[in-house]
Order: sequence, then C-alpha cells, then structure tokens
Amino acid sequence: MDNMVKLSVLLTIFVISFSTADGQTQEAAEKFQYKAPQFLYEEKCSKCHTLERVFVEPKTESEWQICVTRMMKKNNLWITEEEGAQIVDEIVGKRKDIVALVPQKKKYADTQLLFIDRCTKCHTATRILKQDKTKEEWEETILRMRDNAPELFYEEDIPILTGYLVERGNLIRDDIASQIMEEKCLVCHEAGRILLERKSRSDWEKCVTDMRAQARQKFQKDWFTSDEFKLIVELLVKTQGT
Repeated sequence: MDNMVKLSVLLTIFVISFSTADGQTQEAAEKFQYKAPQFLYEEKCSKCHTLERVFVEPKTESEWQICVTRMMKKNNLWITEEEGAQIVDEIVGKRKDIVALVPQKKKYADTQLLFIDRCTKCHTATRILKQDKTKEEWEETILRMRDNAPELFYEEDIPILTGYLVERGNLIRDDIASQIMEEKCLVCHEAGRILLERKSRSDWEKCVTDMRAQARQKFQKDWFTSDEFKLIVELLVKTQGT
C-alpha cells in the first residue's frame, strides 16, 4: 500500500512538472515567435528602412509608384517589377490611410518649410537632423537659438519645430544608415544574403565587426567609420533583429 501511495505521489509530481514545463515552453515560444509578414511591402521595404520611415511622408498613388520605382533601381534583385507593382497595390488598397489627403500633405509641407525657413539660415539641415536629442533637449536648443535670433522665431513655432526635430532626428539616422548599407554592404553581398537574415544585436555587432575587419585587411583602410558601424548595427537590429 505504501508503494502504491509513493507511486501515486511521484506520478502527480511528474504530471505537474510536465504541465508547468510545457506551459513555460509554450509561453517562451509565443514570446519569441517570429511573425511572418502579412504584406510584401513589410518584407521588402522594412529591410533597408523601418516602416516608420517608409510611411512618415504622406504620398499620393502616383508618388508611391515613383518611390517604389526608385527603390527598385537601387537594387532590382531585391524588388522585381512584378513585386513593385504588388507593393504599390498593397499600400494603396490595404493602407488607404497612408495615401495622402491634401490637408495632410499641406500640414507636413508647412512644417517642413517652417523648419527650413527658421533653422537652416544658420546651420545645414544635415548638421541639425543627425543630432540624437530628446524632446526636452531639442526644445532647449530651439529656445537657445531663439535667444540668439529672436526675430526668426514666434512662440507658436517652438512646439511645432520641436515635434518635427524629434521625428526627423530619428528618421534621418535611418536614412543615413540605409544609404551606408546600400553603398558599403550590398556592393559586396547580394541583397538576399543580408536582407533575409535575422540576428540578435550581439550577432549583428559581430557580423558587422567581422566585415569591417575583412574590408580593412583587403583595402588597407576603414571601409566604414565607427559612427557608420553604429548606424548600420542599429538599423539592422530595428529591421532584422530577433
């Protein structure tokens, strides 16, 4: 009888342990499960740019066609003509909120014009937009610029310019990184080799470090700088991280 009790207890512990472990395994699988892209533009456009960057500027259908055609010319192995047409159809048909209405385009254009008119009189746009600052830091910078040139800034300009710089500051770094990737990564590797891979941050850092070392050995100079290294890694983690 004692043996039967012991056996029953052991079986109960085993079942509970198995159920707990199975639950943890399922939970871990759900947490780290890779979500396949629903649309082609998610797979193709998000590899060199974040989708935030892709959709930040409202566009009409014809402007999307021009944009996708320009991307195809950069690397026609990654986006074929048929895929380009499908991407435009998906964006226009499935994401109608992205196709601009006139008021949306005017608001964005007005903000951009305000930035150019107020900020680029003394600084280049690149110098401004490549800065990595928080909303508070940008506001402090704008207020300091207003103190230097009060005739250029109205009080209502401050929050508009702050919001624009917060948004564009992040996006310009993605733009620079994607340009570096096209010029310095895709020149040696076919698009599929890089753009279909998914890695952790540490794995991408190791990968880019190895490429940097190989390029230095081959060309006897830095193929890309430490700043470019950081930009590339950050973009790869955003778009192809695990």
